[in-house]
Amino acid sequence: MKIRFDVKGFFNRIKTLSLKKLKKFKEMVILKSHFIKNSDEKETNERKGIFMPFFRLKDVSIGIKLNVIVTLVLTVSLSIVIFYSFGIVRNILIEQAKDGTLQVSKQTSSNMRMLLETVEQEAMVLSRDEQIADIISNLNEVEDEVLQSRYSGQLKALLTDYTEQKSNHFYSILAISNNYITSISGQQILSHNTNIQEIESVKTFLESGENSKWYDPYIQDVEIHQDTTGLSGKVVTLAKSIFSKTKLKSQGQLFFYINYENLGRVFSDVDLSYDGIMYIVGNDYNIVMNPMKREHMALSIDEMSKEEKEQSSYINEEILKRVKSEPNGAFTTKLHGKEMLVTFSSIDEINGTKLGWTFVTVTDINKITARVNRVSAQVIIIGLICLAVGILLSQYINKDITKNIKKLVRTMEKVGDGNLSIEFKVEERRDEIGKLGKSFAKMLSNLNELIMSVKHASDVTVDASSNVSSKIQETYASIEQTNAVLEVIKEKSFQQGEIVKEGEKQIALTKNEVNQAKDTMKDVDLIISKSKEISEDNRMSVSLLHEMSQNIRTAMNEIGAESKELIETSREITKFTRQIKEISEQTKLIALNSAIESARLGAQGKTFHLLSEETRTLASKTKDLSGNIDQIIQNLIEKINNTNKVVLKLDKVAENTENSIKDVTESFDKNIEFLNDITSNVSRIKQVFTHIDDFVREIVSTIEYISASSESNIQDISDVSTAMNEQIKCQESLLEQTANLLNLSQELKKKAEEIS
Repeated sequence: MKIRFDVKGFFNRIKTLSLKKLKKFKEMVILKSHFIKNSDEKETNERKGIFMPFFRLKDVSIGIKLNVIVTLVLTVSLSIVIFYSFGIVRNILIEQAKDGTLQVSKQTSSNMRMLLETVEQEAMVLSRDEQIADIISNLNEVEDEVLQSRYSGQLKALLTDYTEQKSNHFYSILAISNNYITSISGQQILSHNTNIQEIESVKTFLESGENSKWYDPYIQDVEIHQDTTGLSGKVVTLAKSIFSKTKLKSQGQLFFYINYENLGRVFSDVDLSYDGIMYIVGNDYNIVMNPMKREHMALSIDEMSKEEKEQSSYINEEILKRVKSEPNGAFTTKLHGKEMLVTFSSIDEINGTKLGWTFVTVTDINKITARVNRVSAQVIIIGLICLAVGILLSQYINKDITKNIKKLVRTMEKVGDGNLSIEFKVEERRDEIGKLGKSFAKMLSNLNELIMSVKHASDVTVDASSNVSSKIQETYASIEQTNAVLEVIKEKSFQQGEIVKEGEKQIALTKNEVNQAKDTMKDVDLIISKSKEISEDNRMSVSLLHEMSQNIRTAMNEIGAESKELIETSREITKFTRQIKEISEQTKLIALNSAIESARLGAQGKTFHLLSEETRTLASKTKDLSGNIDQIIQNLIEKINNTNKVVLKLDKVAENTENSIKDVTESFDKNIEFLNDITSNVSRIKQVFTHIDDFVREIVSTIEYISASSESNIQDISDVSTAMNEQIKCQESLLEQTANLLNLSQELKKKAEEIS
């Protein structure tokens, strides 16, 4: 610890001295750095001037730069203002045109809807007319051609009257019964060769199963003679089923051929701004109505040529899908290579009958924004005129600014050549140019004062450089001596480190052995615990065995007592058997006497003789049975006696076993006491090992601390040594810089003398 503290203190002192000397050296070198920097910048500028003579902003005249800036600012500002303003105006005009055109489209669609609803209502009235329904019903029922012709005439008259009344709605009306007898209004008649079932419009309506159906414009497919209404051309048709109040089934069909001219009047009052085009598109991408191109009625847009589509501004299928997806709306899109405004309004159904017409308007965006484009061109011309005026004004201002700056530059060039004795007259101005002139005049006076101070500083620098050089040499010698001392300290520290490492190895081995001994003691402790458990179990088993032996002795004693009682009982039974024998003998004698008496009686005593014979036989059997019982009892007594002998032997064995069990129990008790003593001794040994382990840890921590301290000392010595080497290099560099500073001070002194 002492070595470490002294080395650090020594290092700090050296570092403090070095910093002070370096600080003085930096102050002396500042002037040289200033001149070197100026010379480096001058050389750099010269190199840049070689490789970049053009395209440098700083090489361009201020007047040109100001003119360019003003021109760019004005041009960009005007462009932004013009394009932004007219963009807003253009969008406003487009939105206004969009709203106005959409309103016109909705209004036209509403007018057409009202007209078609009126037509549909008129057709509904006729299809529910009772008189017509009765005539059609009769046509369906009669087969006589004369009656059919008469009913057909009546129907034609009714249809003609109704057509004349509603001529503004219908060209003509065709009636068809369920048995395909036809009648048409007006002067028209159908061709006799016409098969009404094969006519496409009729066939389509019948197959649809609908009660009402609108047909988009199509080529008339019914062959009509004496046509005075133009039905042989393109028509718009409404088909209705005929119903009567008394019958639910349809009686026939009515085909109403709509007055196309009346429908076209809806467009007569429509005035689309910006030369917009309006037309009606059907579900099948066909033209229902186009007031500008009447010949396109009923034609599919796909069948038209590209020129016709562009000329009429017809929408494509993609736009049609978008139009069909909404009831009405407006949007701008590309159509035939032009930006177009498209508005639409749909009529999907009329009083529940599907129609699927869509009013579409198409307006060229360029026509909407034509006025804005003309105004923007005029504004651009005015802006260019203003730009030219602005450039002329900026040129006049630039001339006033650059004139004074050029004068200031010429004076600076003279100062740059070394002529500091010139007189610079400042023009009386209050702008930045006047302030710049005053600052330049002040700079000239300060520069002269600076040269005088530099001259004085150069003299001081020469003396200081000589003193610093001598001090550096003395410091160099002291640093070399310090390095020699540090090398000796470093070698001793390395030796100390080797000793500490050996100690660490020995301590590590000791620690391992202590750990092994601790592990062994743990195993011994575990074995002793197991032995104690086994001894306790054995002691419990022996106790149980002792109890069992005692139970056996008790049982044997009980068996002996029971056997004695059994022998006494057997003896009693023997006495009874003897009495039974005596009774049987007496019975036998009685039976003999009875036999004698029966023989004496003769035939009268025959029955008594038989009884006496049976009694004698029973007495013999009783005697034999009692003899057997007596024999069995003698055998039983003998067996009981033998059992008593065995019980006595077992009693002795149980007694010996009980004594042995007592001895074993005492032995187990002593063994448990011995194991308890061992356990207590092992606990003491474990405590000793714990103290040893703590002691080893303290030794290890001490060794580690010594090792760390030694390594830290070595590291500090290495740092100090490195610092000394750097200090030597610094001193050498400082000596070199001092020599350069001395030369620079002498040159500076000469330059100052030349300038003055």
